[in-house]
Amino acid sequence: MMLTSLILLATFISIVFPLVTILWLWKGKFTSRVDWALKVLASASVVVFFSFAGPWAFTSIWLKYILKILFVIAAVMTFPRLEDRAIFSKRNSKGRVSYKPRAVFLAVFLVLDLITIKGRYFKGEPLELSFPMKDGRYYVIQGGANPILNPFHRSTPAEAYALDIVKLNFLGNRAGGLFPSELSGHKVFGEILYSPCSGKVAGAVDGLADTPPRTPDESNPAGNHIIIECGDAEILLAHLMNGSVTVKEGQYVKENQVIARVGNSGNSFEPHLHISAHMAQDPGKAVPLTFRGEFLVMNKGIRN
Repeated sequence: MMLTSLILLATFISIVFPLVTILWLWKGKFTSRVDWALKVLASASVVVFFSFAGPWAFTSIWLKYILKILFVIAAVMTFPRLEDRAIFSKRNSKGRVSYKPRAVFLAVFLVLDLITIKGRYFKGEPLELSFPMKDGRYYVIQGGANPILNPFHRSTPAEAYALDIVKLNFLGNRAGGLFPSELSGHKVFGEILYSPCSGKVAGAVDGLADTPPRTPDESNPAGNHIIIECGDAEILLAHLMNGSVTVKEGQYVKENQVIARVGNSGNSFEPHLHISAHMAQDPGKAVPLTFRGEFLVMNKGIRN
């Protein structure tokens, strides 16, 4: 499947590319202090970008911290080599100083970093919700205010601030392996789902099968799902476990009331909770969500 290949490629790049730039810094022969500073900044910009945008939950979220530590070690250990270096490099045989390639490289990743950081902030008035799962460490694998952090949701106006959330094991992976074939191999599968707010159930669907991992049911995009009216917004909780929905349309629910379990029904690549909100009177207008006052985005976690 193309998505599986894309995830594998993104995972490989997220690990290898920062490692290569850290090694480039570690093994570097610096012609000047400016040369060293450019290499440090270029390596840092790469580590920062992939820390924010890499698919870490598919391997281990601890890897991004290891990369940060390796970068700091490389920067600190190479600093003493500058003792007898001039501030600027001497001109080469052609009368030019060769800063341009690394400066361009740095500029590209600084722009990517700024775009990614901007996607960690939202516009408009957010809707504060209670986090809908308990007893564990949960992690956002997709979410944010731009396509870098939220690639599959930003193209749909009502889903612009949607979140895909998984649960992590002690290794920092969302499953027992890279791509386990069993639904039970995913930590979040079967997790009890609690209502994130008090309100009226505007819609509830159950009875759709939980599909095997990597075989989405594209004919039923949301799968088993619940829609709850919360103030002026409607909250969608999707891809729920078959037979687990405990509420019906028109029913009033209280915040933290048990309403379902997390499954893998509908157009879902693997078990996760999809949660999004849009204005009830304007379904095309997405509403940003906050939990404990925090706007969750890709690679942010929450312990509950």
